[in-house]
Amino acid sequence: MGKNKHNKGWNGQRLQRDSLREAGVRRGFFLIALVTLFLVGGFIGGSVGVYHWLCRSDFFQMTAIDVEGNQDLSKNTIIFLAGIDIHANLLAVDTAAVEARICKNGWIESASLHKEWPSRLRIEVKERRAVALLNTSQGLYYVDGKGQPFAPLTEQDELDFPVISGLESSLTFQGTEVVVAAREELDAVLKFIGWATRGSSSLPAQNISEVSFTSDREVVLFLADRPFPIFLGKEVGKKEYNRLAKVLYWLYKKKEFQSVAYIRLDYMENKVLVGTEMAKDKS
Repeated sequence: MGKNKHNKGWNGQRLQRDSLREAGVRRGFFLIALVTLFLVGGFIGGSVGVYHWLCRSDFFQMTAIDVEGNQDLSKNTIIFLAGIDIHANLLAVDTAAVEARICKNGWIESASLHKEWPSRLRIEVKERRAVALLNTSQGLYYVDGKGQPFAPLTEQDELDFPVISGLESSLTFQGTEVVVAAREELDAVLKFIGWATRGSSSLPAQNISEVSFTSDREVVLFLADRPFPIFLGKEVGKKEYNRLAKVLYWLYKKKEFQSVAYIRLDYMENKVLVGTEMAKDKS
């Protein structure tokens, strides 16, 4: 009895596999027939007509669009940027044109389309990751880790990234694209922010409110919890980050942070000057 049930179940699975195999074979024969028809049409001078007929064929009508690689932008947003109707003909989709449309959005670094015949489209995107905001003559722009400003800050966005200011005179616009002339200075600050992202808990990136350049290209940093000036000088490297992190750690530990009026890392080679509110009032 149990053996018969086992045989019936096995036979059912075999029939299901055979049915799927036959469907695949029929699909393959149909594709071969279509390709043959296209080639024959080409030989008789009607290839254009055959192609247009295939572009209207229900066989290539899309049944699904998959999106991969998106994190901040939703699947529906990517499909909207692509400008593709879910019921469009897969053969008629212009891959290069769709990729270009998607990449017009500043948050998209790259996009690639993959046609999975006969009726499925897969869109792969690589999004840009913002690490800071750059102040320009036309407002704040998001900047990625490569130093590329790529999208303006909107009214709905929150100021949850460090702001880089003082480079406005070195920025120009080519259409909507921001061109940065002070590349070395911007890259140095972005590396500093990168170290803060991975570095000490006394100086995390989320506590950096603004990094400003003076007219002499000296760097002044402001913290989010208390925006007093921290003068870093013209050199903004790993050494300066580590020195400042140690000074802040000492100030937090000694509970003297709330009385700080300014910090000068550029005071002397091996010394840091910390000014307090009390000293500031006496002066």
